[in-house]
Amino acid sequence: MKSLTYTAFSALFLLAIAAFRLPGLAQGEVMLTCNLTSCEKVDSIYLFEFNGINFKKIQTALTKDWQTYQFKLPATGPRFYYAGQDANNLKPLILGTEKDVKLNGTCRSFQAAQLANSDLNKSYEALKLVLNTSKNEFGQYLQQLQAANAQDNIDLANSIILKLGKMDDQRLHLIDSLKKESPYLATIVALNTYLSYQNHGSGDYTEIEYFATHYFQLVDWSDPNLFYMPWVYEGLKGFSQALTNVNMPDAMQKHYLDLLLSQISESSRTYMLALGGIIAGLQAKNSPLIKTYAERYAEKYKNTEPEAVAQIQQLLQQPATFSTGSEAPVFTMNTPDGNPLSLQSLRGKVVLIDFWASWCGPCRRENPHAVEAYQKYHDKGFDILGVSLDKTKDRWVDAIEKDGLIWHHVSDLKGWQNAAAQLYGVRSIPHTVLLDREGKIIARELRGDALTAKLEEIFGK
Repeated sequence: MKSLTYTAFSALFLLAIAAFRLPGLAQGEVMLTCNLTSCEKVDSIYLFEFNGINFKKIQTALTKDWQTYQFKLPATGPRFYYAGQDANNLKPLILGTEKDVKLNGTCRSFQAAQLANSDLNKSYEALKLVLNTSKNEFGQYLQQLQAANAQDNIDLANSIILKLGKMDDQRLHLIDSLKKESPYLATIVALNTYLSYQNHGSGDYTEIEYFATHYFQLVDWSDPNLFYMPWVYEGLKGFSQALTNVNMPDAMQKHYLDLLLSQISESSRTYMLALGGIIAGLQAKNSPLIKTYAERYAEKYKNTEPEAVAQIQQLLQQPATFSTGSEAPVFTMNTPDGNPLSLQSLRGKVVLIDFWASWCGPCRRENPHAVEAYQKYHDKGFDILGVSLDKTKDRWVDAIEKDGLIWHHVSDLKGWQNAAAQLYGVRSIPHTVLLDREGKIIARELRGDALTAKLEEIFGK
């Protein structure tokens, strides 16, 4: 049976939600009753809220029978909470408008618990399927368009652009329909809707500029529904990662991130979630900009979010491996011959530390670019130190030979626990760090054309 397309999914979702209209603001209190099994010796569970950095306990529910736990909350508009024992075992749910919500499950896995009598949460779960289908289909079209352009297949490219345009219209229609039935869910869709550049851009912008300035064009940042909305965090996390992925210069990334933040009131809770998302996105890419936004969060929320700020301070106290201009931490590791080689011994050269592995497909595809750069600039003072995250020496050495990697190589054969990778905060590969002749960091994550451009800047063409 063929899977449902986004069009079919969204149509079914709209039919399902047509009978559901979000109730107006309730009076008094609302109650969450958790009926749980496998809770022996679990005398209490907690309700949390998310502050962009961690989950903060806001209420405790005790039990007398080891299976029933109740929370009472003020009736508000819809808002996200998280129920569970700790931050690693939580169930996200929307509360505030329905007077009596029941959560059925087990203490062993709150994430798998089911909400038995909440139309709003059922609609939200259905909406997540629609959003996931939309994201996958949109991504597939963009990949197909890239391939068609690479082949100069104009007819195919135009047909894909038409499909993207149709999908844009469908998503806009979904938002308009939801505004009538559930403005809260419409806000979630708006946060997850990026309209294609091919149908909504103009000659005033390059595609990257359009992405950076129009990614959230459908979002009203003054909307109170965003105050506790985890999709703000997720959206800003993905946005900041994307800016890093296209090798945008740090100053330009900061310009666009600050431009986005300027649209959000600094006194709103939305701003806190947005900052948290940016920090998470930059941390995932080891961006030197992380310090700027982590310090901003710590200063703004040191009095209201002390636990989150303590976590931020730990991040800021890590070795200064993210900052351009800082001295790169020195390490010593064995070559394939078993001889120790220190990074310090390469001082006086411009050095690219290349974290890679034989099993890493993207690393192997990047190797020809590194070989070309090495051959062009080695005689001018450029060198490469390959740091392998392999666990097997034979595979490591075989990949070096097959790819013609004629520079220095080291590894401790500990995989992701590689000591140098830990020291430099490497969370994904390929990952590169470019050092000047004095051992100071020039840039990170340079590959392909970006690496070539930087080396041309240093050595000339």
